[in-house]
Formats: sequence, structure tokens, C-alpha cells
Amino acid sequence: MSDTVSNIQARVQWLARDKTFSLIDSTGLPILNYMYRRLSTIIPWSEFNREYTTASTTANQEAVTWPSVKFIDVTQIEMQDPEDNLNYHEVVAARTEVEFSSLRSEEPSFPEVYKRTHDGTQNVVQFAPAPKTGSLSIRITGQIEPTSLVTSASTTEFIGVIPDDILAYMISADITDKRNDPERARSLLSVAAELLSSIAGREITPAELKTEVTNATG
Repeated sequence: MSDTVSNIQARVQWLARDKTFSLIDSTGLPILNYMYRRLSTIIPWSEFNREYTTASTTANQEAVTWPSVKFIDVTQIEMQDPEDNLNYHEVVAARTEVEFSSLRSEEPSFPEVYKRTHDGTQNVVQFAPAPKTGSLSIRITGQIEPTSLVTSASTTEFIGVIPDDILAYMISADITDKRNDPERARSLLSVAAELLSSIAGREITPAELKTEVTNATG
């Protein structure tokens, strides 16, 4: 089960050797959320995998409003196929604009490709050829941006507490590095990398993690 911001703060204070550092004031909370979002993008966490199925097609219309869900990575787009008992079939991303332009000129049928764009008013996903049939459900699967933490009682969306430990180590490493204790910072990042590697099933080096931390906080 995930942990609260208050408990993560207690670990950060201990690891950074700073009993007064706050993750819930006007300075600490943005840093916490930056690092939280950064951690969520390093590996594909199952906790942040979502399916969105409320969008649907309009006959002979290529564009569909993109969902308000904050996807940071779309892994698959599927559409119900009226010729296969409404089972979902994948529509792949267009490789080039030339490919998309060529297919969009064809008569409406089951789409072969899609692309994401903005129509001047809103974000949309366009299909080519345009769907021939309306009211077909579209299933979008991908990784979403985690909901921001707002109070000391807020909890992360992680399934267990080890990711919260990693978050605490990453924040503490950034604090100690900015306070001119690079040796301590490297030690903290090494532990964070070791823990994250055990979850990811691949090696994540302290150097890789340091890049993520630096990118998150400047």
C-alpha cells in the first residue's frame, strides 16, 4: 500500500539529515510533485496504466476528440470492428505524413492508421481512412500522469511503499547534492537505483537516475 506525504517527508528528513525540510510548504510540494512525475516516467508502472473507452466514431468523420485523460505515453489505440462482432482491432500510428495523407483520401472503411493533432480548437485523434461506421468504441491504452499530491495526508498511487522509498531517496539525493555533499548524494542515488532496478527487472544506474533528478529540479 502506498504511503502518505507526511511519512515520505519523515524519510526525506532522515536521509537528507535535515529535520526541518518540508515537503508540504510552498517550496517543497512542487519539488515533490516534480520528482513524483519524473519517477513515474522512468519505467512503465502498472499503477499508471489506463484504458479509456468512452470515445466513439462518427460515420465518415476522421477526427475524434482526444480524451482529457493526461496520457504521457500511448501504447495502443484500438477500435471496434463491425465486421468482427465488434471485437477491438488495433489501429497503428501513421509512420509518415505521406502515408496518412494517402490513406485519408480513400473511401471510408475500417481505419488503418491514426495520428494525433490539434484542429485549432482542441486535441484530436484522426483516423485514415475515415471510419465508415458510427458509434464504434475507441479504446486508448497508455501511461497517465499521476495526480498531484496536495496535502500531508495525500498518498501516492504506487501499489507498495518501496516506490515511495525510491522517491524519498531521489529527493534526499537532490537536497544533499545542492548542499555540496556529492558523496552523500551519490550514496543515496545508488540505493534508489538498486531499489528501482529490482522493480524494473533491468539495471538502472545511479548515473541514469541522476539525469532524471537533475532534469526534474534543475
